[in-house]
Amino acid sequence: MTSFIEKGFARATTADIAQRGGLSKRDVYRAFPDKTDLFTAAILSRRHLILDLPRPAREERPVLETLRQIFRLDLEDRDAAERDALMNLVARESLLLPELNALLYDTGIIRSRELLIDWLAAQMDRGAMPRHDASDLAGMMMDVVFGALLPRRRPHGPVDRRSQADQITARLGIVLAGIGQPREDAD
Repeated sequence: MTSFIEKGFARATTADIAQRGGLSKRDVYRAFPDKTDLFTAAILSRRHLILDLPRPAREERPVLETLRQIFRLDLEDRDAAERDALMNLVARESLLLPELNALLYDTGIIRSRELLIDWLAAQMDRGAMPRHDASDLAGMMMDVVFGALLPRRRPHGPVDRRSQADQITARLGIVLAGIGQPREDAD
Protein backbone atom coordinates (compact mmCIF):
# COMPACT_ATOMS: atom_id res chain seq x y z
CA MET A 1 0.00 0.00 0.00
CA THR A 2 2.89 2.33 0.81
CA SER A 3 4.12 2.33 -2.80
CA PHE A 4 0.66 3.28 -4.04
CA ILE A 5 0.38 6.03 -1.43
CA GLU A 6 3.83 7.46 -2.16
CA LYS A 7 3.87 7.13 -5.95
CA GLY A 8 0.25 6.79 -6.97
CA PHE A 9 -1.29 3.92 -8.88
CA ALA A 10 0.19 4.77 -12.29
CA ARG A 11 3.78 5.28 -11.11
CA ALA A 12 3.98 2.45 -8.57
CA THR A 13 5.51 -0.64 -10.13
CA THR A 14 5.21 -4.27 -9.19
CA ALA A 15 8.96 -4.20 -8.51
CA ASP A 16 8.44 -1.35 -5.99
CA ILE A 17 5.68 -3.27 -4.28
CA ALA A 18 7.65 -6.53 -4.19
CA GLN A 19 10.71 -4.78 -2.76
CA ARG A 20 8.68 -3.10 0.00
CA GLY A 21 7.06 -6.41 0.88
CA GLY A 22 10.32 -8.35 0.83
CA LEU A 23 9.01 -10.55 -1.98
CA SER A 24 10.05 -11.42 -5.48
CA LYS A 25 8.09 -10.03 -8.41
CA ARG A 26 7.27 -13.62 -9.30
CA ASP A 27 5.64 -14.12 -5.88
CA VAL A 28 3.62 -10.94 -6.30
CA TYR A 29 2.46 -11.97 -9.78
CA ARG A 30 1.56 -15.42 -8.51
CA ALA A 31 -0.85 -13.87 -5.99
CA PHE A 32 -1.98 -10.93 -8.13
CA PRO A 33 -2.08 -11.29 -11.94
CA ASP A 34 -1.82 -7.52 -12.44
CA LYS A 35 -1.32 -4.29 -10.55
CA THR A 36 -5.04 -3.54 -10.55
CA ASP A 37 -5.73 -6.77 -8.65
CA LEU A 38 -3.05 -5.86 -6.13
CA PHE A 39 -4.46 -2.35 -5.70
CA THR A 40 -7.95 -3.78 -5.27
CA ALA A 41 -6.75 -6.19 -2.58
CA ALA A 42 -4.93 -3.38 -0.77
CA ILE A 43 -8.09 -1.25 -0.71
CA LEU A 44 -10.31 -4.16 0.32
CA SER A 45 -8.03 -5.05 3.23
CA ARG A 46 -8.25 -1.51 4.60
CA ARG A 47 -11.77 -0.34 3.84
CA HIS A 48 -12.76 -1.09 7.45
CA LEU A 49 -10.69 1.98 8.36
CA ILE A 50 -13.13 4.23 6.50
CA LEU A 51 -16.51 3.03 7.81
CA ASP A 52 -17.41 0.50 10.48
CA LEU A 53 -20.39 -0.95 8.63
CA PRO A 54 -22.44 -3.08 8.69
CA ARG A 55 -23.26 -2.73 12.39
CA PRO A 56 -24.49 -5.42 14.77
CA ALA A 57 -28.20 -6.18 14.48
CA ARG A 58 -30.40 -4.46 17.07
CA GLU A 59 -27.61 -2.20 18.29
CA GLU A 60 -29.08 0.05 20.98
CA ARG A 61 -26.86 3.12 21.14
CA PRO A 62 -27.60 6.78 20.61
CA VAL A 63 -27.44 7.65 16.92
CA LEU A 64 -24.67 10.25 17.31
CA GLU A 65 -22.50 7.87 19.33
CA THR A 66 -23.00 5.18 16.70
CA LEU A 67 -22.15 7.61 13.89
CA ARG A 68 -18.92 8.47 15.69
CA GLN A 69 -18.08 4.76 15.63
CA ILE A 70 -19.29 4.22 12.07
CA PHE A 71 -17.03 7.00 10.79
CA ARG A 72 -14.13 5.60 12.85
CA LEU A 73 -13.51 8.91 14.59
CA ASP A 74 -11.83 7.24 17.57
CA LEU A 75 -9.08 5.40 15.68
CA GLU A 76 -5.60 5.36 17.19
CA ASP A 77 -3.14 7.73 15.49
CA ARG A 78 -1.48 5.04 13.35
CA ASP A 79 -4.76 3.65 12.00
CA ALA A 80 -6.17 7.16 11.53
CA ALA A 81 -3.07 8.18 9.55
CA GLU A 82 -3.45 5.06 7.39
CA ARG A 83 -7.15 5.84 6.85
CA ASP A 84 -6.32 9.42 5.87
CA ALA A 85 -3.62 8.23 3.46
CA LEU A 86 -6.02 5.69 1.95
CA MET A 87 -8.76 8.30 1.50
CA ASN A 88 -6.30 10.75 -0.07
CA LEU A 89 -5.02 8.01 -2.38
CA VAL A 90 -8.49 7.02 -3.55
CA ALA A 91 -9.57 10.65 -4.00
CA ARG A 92 -6.42 11.57 -5.94
CA GLU A 93 -6.24 8.47 -8.11
CA SER A 94 -9.96 8.51 -8.89
CA LEU A 95 -9.53 11.96 -10.44
CA LEU A 96 -6.41 11.01 -12.38
CA LEU A 97 -7.64 7.62 -13.58
CA PRO A 98 -11.38 7.51 -14.22
CA GLU A 99 -11.17 3.80 -15.05
CA LEU A 100 -9.80 3.15 -11.57
CA ASN A 101 -12.67 5.16 -10.10
CA ALA A 102 -15.10 2.97 -12.05
CA LEU A 103 -13.36 -0.18 -10.84
CA LEU A 104 -13.50 0.86 -7.17
CA TYR A 105 -17.07 2.09 -7.10
CA ASP A 106 -18.91 0.22 -9.85
CA THR A 107 -17.68 -3.19 -8.72
CA GLY A 108 -18.51 -2.50 -5.08
CA ILE A 109 -14.94 -2.56 -3.78
CA ILE A 110 -15.79 0.71 -2.09
CA ARG A 111 -19.39 0.64 -0.89
CA SER A 112 -19.22 3.20 1.90
CA ARG A 113 -22.14 5.29 0.69
CA GLU A 114 -24.39 2.30 0.06
CA LEU A 115 -23.64 0.81 3.47
CA LEU A 116 -24.36 4.12 5.19
CA ILE A 117 -27.61 4.52 3.25
CA ASP A 118 -28.68 1.04 4.38
CA TRP A 119 -27.83 1.79 8.02
CA LEU A 120 -29.64 5.14 8.01
CA ALA A 121 -32.72 3.59 6.38
CA ALA A 122 -32.73 0.84 9.03
CA GLN A 123 -32.55 3.46 11.80
CA MET A 124 -35.47 5.31 10.25
CA ASP A 125 -37.46 2.09 9.84
CA ARG A 126 -37.07 1.25 13.52
CA GLY A 127 -37.99 4.78 14.59
CA ALA A 128 -34.57 5.75 15.92
CA MET A 129 -34.35 8.66 13.45
CA PRO A 130 -36.89 10.90 11.73
CA ARG A 131 -37.74 9.82 8.20
CA HIS A 132 -35.74 11.59 5.48
CA ASP A 133 -34.15 10.58 2.20
CA ALA A 134 -31.40 8.20 3.37
CA SER A 135 -29.35 8.78 0.23
CA ASP A 136 -29.31 12.56 0.67
CA LEU A 137 -28.56 12.24 4.38
CA ALA A 138 -25.72 9.77 3.77
CA GLY A 139 -24.20 12.12 1.20
CA MET A 140 -24.46 15.08 3.56
CA MET A 141 -22.89 13.17 6.46
CA MET A 142 -20.07 11.87 4.29
CA ASP A 143 -19.40 15.41 3.04
CA VAL A 144 -19.26 16.65 6.64
CA VAL A 145 -16.94 13.90 7.85
CA PHE A 146 -14.69 13.33 4.87
CA GLY A 147 -14.48 17.04 4.12
CA ALA A 148 -12.99 17.51 7.58
CA LEU A 149 -10.74 14.44 7.33
CA LEU A 150 -9.37 15.47 3.93
CA PRO A 151 -8.36 19.09 4.48
CA ARG A 152 -7.46 21.23 1.49
CA ARG A 153 -4.19 22.22 3.15
CA ARG A 154 -1.57 20.04 4.78
CA PRO A 155 -1.64 20.30 8.56
CA HIS A 156 1.32 21.96 10.28
CA GLY A 157 2.45 19.34 12.75
CA PRO A 158 0.60 16.33 14.06
CA VAL A 159 -3.18 16.18 13.85
CA ASP A 160 -4.95 16.46 17.21
CA ARG A 161 -7.17 13.42 16.62
CA ARG A 162 -9.30 13.93 19.73
CA SER A 163 -10.08 17.54 18.84
CA GLN A 164 -10.72 16.57 15.22
CA ALA A 165 -13.11 13.79 16.30
CA ASP A 166 -14.93 16.12 18.69
CA GLN A 167 -15.34 18.79 15.99
CA ILE A 168 -16.66 16.30 13.45
CA THR A 169 -19.01 14.80 16.04
CA ALA A 170 -20.34 18.29 16.81
CA ARG A 171 -20.97 18.85 13.10
CA LEU A 172 -22.81 15.54 12.84
CA GLY A 173 -24.86 16.67 15.84
CA ILE A 174 -25.85 19.79 13.92
CA VAL A 175 -26.93 17.64 10.95
CA LEU A 176 -29.00 15.44 13.27
CA ALA A 177 -30.59 18.49 14.91
CA GLY A 178 -31.39 19.82 11.45
CA ILE A 179 -33.39 16.71 10.59
CA GLY A 180 -35.27 16.81 13.88
CA GLN A 181 -33.33 14.17 15.82
CA PRO A 182 -34.25 14.44 19.52
CA ARG A 183 -31.66 16.46 21.43
CA GLU A 184 -30.94 13.84 24.09
CA ASP A 185 -29.59 11.64 21.29
CA ALA A 186 -27.44 14.44 19.86
CA ASP A 187 -25.38 15.09 23.01
